[in-house]
Amino acid sequence: MNDTGVIDTFLGVFGSYIDSGFGLLGGEVGFLSSTLIAIDVTIAGLFWAWGADEDVLQRLIKKTLYIGFFAFIIGNFHTLATVVFESFAGLGLKASGDSLSLAEFMKPGSIAATGLQAAEPLLDAAGQFSSLWAVFANLALILVLLIAWLIVVLAFFIIAVQVFITLIEFKLVTLAGFVLLPFAFFNRTAFMAERVLGHIVSTGIKVLVLAVITGIGTTLFSQFTAAGLGVEPDINQVMAIALAALSLLGLAIFGPGIANGIVSGGPQLGAGAAAGTALAAGGALVGGAAAARLGVGAAGSAIGAAGRMTGAAARGGAP
Repeated sequence: MNDTGVIDTFLGVFGSYIDSGFGLLGGEVGFLSSTLIAIDVTIAGLFWAWGADEDVLQRLIKKTLYIGFFAFIIGNFHTLATVVFESFAGLGLKASGDSLSLAEFMKPGSIAATGLQAAEPLLDAAGQFSSLWAVFANLALILVLLIAWLIVVLAFFIIAVQVFITLIEFKLVTLAGFVLLPFAFFNRTAFMAERVLGHIVSTGIKVLVLAVITGIGTTLFSQFTAAGLGVEPDINQVMAIALAALSLLGLAIFGPGIANGIVSGGPQLGAGAAAGTALAAGGALVGGAAAARLGVGAAGSAIGAAGRMTGAAARGGAP
C-alpha cells in the first residue's frame, strides 16, 4: 500500500462490503415485497368487487404483469445493475477510442500511475540542473517545470478520485435502490422506486462521461510521454503541457456535472467552470509556495541562530 494501488485496495474493500449487502438484505427485501404485494392486491380486489362495470380480468392481467416485472427486477437487481454499469462504461471507453480497457478503468490507481508516468519527464528535466550555478541560471525554467509537474499529477489524481467516488456512488445507489424497489408494489409509494431507477440511470451517464474524459486524457498524455522533452526542454513546450493538464483538470472537476445537465436538460459547463479550475490550480500552487516560504524561513532562522552562536563563542574565547 505504498503506491497508487492503495486506492484500488480501498475500492475493493468498499465494493466487497457493499456487494455482500445484497445477500444480507435479501430476506428483508423479500418480506417487504410480499407484504406490499398482499396489501396492494387485497385493496385492488376489494375495489374490483365493488365496481359493477369493471373489467376484472383485464385489470388482473395488468396487475400480474406489473408485479411480475418488478419481481424480476428485484430478483436480479444486482446483475442488472452490473450490466447497466458495464454498458455505460463500455460505451464511454469505446467513444474515447478503446485506449483504456474496462478493467483498467475499474482501477483508479492505474489512472493515478499514468499521471505520475506522464509527469516524470518534467521532473527529470528539472533534475538535470544539478549544480548551484545551473539552478540559478535556469530558475524560471525549473519553476515552470515543477509547476507543470504538479498540475499534471494533480489532474490525474483528481480523475482517479472522481472515478473512485463514482464507482462507490453507483454501488451505494444500487444497494439503497434494492431496499426501496419493493415500494413499487404499492401505488401510494411507487414514486420511491421510480426515483431509484432514475438515479441509477443518471449515475450511469456520469460513469459514461468520466470514461470518455479518462480515456482521452490518458491517450493524450501517453503521447506526451512518448515524445519526451528533449535534452534541453523548451519553456513553451512545458507551458503547453501545463495548459493541457489544466484543461484535463477542469474536465475532471466539472465533467461529472455534464451528467446532471443531461438529466436536467441544461448546460453545466461554462466560464464559471474555467474560473473554478483556475482557482483550484491556484490554490494548490499557493499551498506549495507557502510551504516553500516556511522552509526558507526555517532555514534562515537556523542560519541566523548558528551565526549568533558562532559570534558568542568567538567573544567568549577572546582574551
